[in-house]
Amino acid sequence: MTFDKAFYKQKTWGSKAIKQSKDLPTLKIKHAMKLLHGKKGRVLEIGCGSGRILATIKQHNPELELVGIDLDEEQIALAKQHNEGIDFHAGDGEQLPFADESFDYVVFFDFIEHIEHPEQALKEMARVLKNKGKLYGVSPAEAHSIYKLSTKLFGRHFKEETAGHIQQYTRRGLTNKVRGAGFDVEQVKYSYHLLGSLMDYALFTMILHPKIADVWWKKNKYYNAGAEQTAASKVLNACLALGNMIAYYESTALQNVPLTATAIHVMAEKE
Repeated sequence: MTFDKAFYKQKTWGSKAIKQSKDLPTLKIKHAMKLLHGKKGRVLEIGCGSGRILATIKQHNPELELVGIDLDEEQIALAKQHNEGIDFHAGDGEQLPFADESFDYVVFFDFIEHIEHPEQALKEMARVLKNKGKLYGVSPAEAHSIYKLSTKLFGRHFKEETAGHIQQYTRRGLTNKVRGAGFDVEQVKYSYHLLGSLMDYALFTMILHPKIADVWWKKNKYYNAGAEQTAASKVLNACLALGNMIAYYESTALQNVPLTATAIHVMAEKE
């Protein structure tokens, strides 16, 4: 399992604030927004991409001092272009260029499945957090369900090729990693249950086809809002919207149920 920086070149996960809707991007951030509602202090997002999470946080709470870091310089340049008032840095999440105990909150969204040394990254998060500082993280747990079965059958994890997921975690393994880095896990929520994971698996398996992958990265309405649409991309985005809505309601109804879930949302405090 090796991190491939070239995979991320010329890809974007969005630089504009998430438009609240009945979809998975909204689901992933809503618990973080509860944590940060009405708060003041300094927030660091690790693996911030081109800035859409921090843009969303700023939209809901402009009192927070927001900082983002991502290894991809092109993503950071795009984030700076579209988001004033947020401090973006190009840097390594496994070796953070920030002082000890310099943040009140650290957040990550779909980050630790992409890196070679997740334990080191989590320890760095603990290092830069103040005493009793809060961590909120969202990550796939793809050593379950259809992903585990597929890996056994085909000898490879398709989302490593199509989404850069070089790590496959179990739900318990993820929370244990957070605890092992010096955190007290206060709350865990679950998402991407049976229907959500099946649709996600089907989508990212289709993206193995280069033409579908090209439409996905260039015309996906969640990543490239405002992109000029083609007939193919309109079909893709209609399917995405329907799948997102189904998965949103399923995950909301089952947010406290680990069975069949293939993603977790962890809220923790630095010990």
